[in-house]
Amino acid sequence: MKKFFSLLLCIIFIFISVAALTVIKKYIDNPDENHIANILETEPPQELTDIGSPYKFYYNRLSDIEKHAYNDILTEIYSMPESIKIPRIDVEQLDNVFSALLRDNPDLFFVGRKCTLLTEVFKTSCFIEYIFEKDEYEERKAELEKVCNEVVSSLSDPNDEWQTELEIHDYIVDNCRYMLVENEHVYSSAYGALVNGEAACEGYSKAAKLLFDRAGIESAVLSGKSKSYNGKEGPHMWNAVKISGNYYYLDCTWDDPINEDGDNVKIYAYFNLSNGMIADTHSDFSYSFDCSETAENYYVKTGKYFETYSRENENRLAELLARELEAGNGSVEIRFGSKTAYNNAVDDLIDGGRIYDVLSLTKSKTKVRFSINSLTYFVDPTLRTMTIVPERR
Repeated sequence: MKKFFSLLLCIIFIFISVAALTVIKKYIDNPDENHIANILETEPPQELTDIGSPYKFYYNRLSDIEKHAYNDILTEIYSMPESIKIPRIDVEQLDNVFSALLRDNPDLFFVGRKCTLLTEVFKTSCFIEYIFEKDEYEERKAELEKVCNEVVSSLSDPNDEWQTELEIHDYIVDNCRYMLVENEHVYSSAYGALVNGEAACEGYSKAAKLLFDRAGIESAVLSGKSKSYNGKEGPHMWNAVKISGNYYYLDCTWDDPINEDGDNVKIYAYFNLSNGMIADTHSDFSYSFDCSETAENYYVKTGKYFETYSRENENRLAELLARELEAGNGSVEIRFGSKTAYNNAVDDLIDGGRIYDVLSLTKSKTKVRFSINSLTYFVDPTLRTMTIVPERR
């Protein structure tokens, strides 16, 4: 009888062992079918609103298990550990998580481009590339915080979202110049734009998001393609910004062009664009916002937007010139709502010389002294803008 029970126990032990090995193999080969993974997939994660950016746009587009990994990494990454334990995910999911982390949190300027995955039987970890040593990171973090605090404390009216956005836009354009250096990650960071004053488009857009975060304005970093004035297309990054309850596109990089003399100039051609306004130059968006409104566009907001053009607009244009001259501005830039309107304006005002009649009309509306017979102008068919620079006396 004892031999029988011993044999039975051996059989049961072998059966359990085989079953256990089968489960382990199934865990390794098919993690999606694993019970633990299924729990993580269905358990709603808690967003870590007190860590990193308060506006985690790309976080909200991840799967549940990716959100868990995102939270786990964000909790640990600022202490720069060698590895971070995360839920069992695959390489593609890690890429989604890592991309979301870097786009959502522009203060991760110390993180490089590489994030690798190590999966063991009962543990998954990620290894992150850091571009600074920890002591150097702390020093640069303090420098970045100082700039952010100075910009936010200088805002003229923090409760006015549009004015705050304008002042942040102007600060970045005035204090950063475009610089693209291959494999130098600092030029693609908010630190490069705000502390060093040199950055590529990624640095411009991340600097804008970081300052918007600090000012309490919701925004996101976008990537895609842009087409330059000569038709050349390439990868690019810009922002979507939520102003007065609606999203608009903002491109600080393209509002900071270089003129023929090699000097940086500041324009507002890409300040709060709608879908239709940006479609001629930007495409392949990492996420397409419903930017259908135009009320907060720079030209619309400031009365410099002309949906159509005819000579009936001359009085309005003269009043606009008078207002800008009295405000001390040396030029006025206007934008037209269509190519037809732009072409009509150029044909009549510039090629037809009608602009001198407008200057004469402007003379009657202001005491500022300027020539009615001489001016400088710039036209841009891609942006459908015209810049008029009267000659002051």
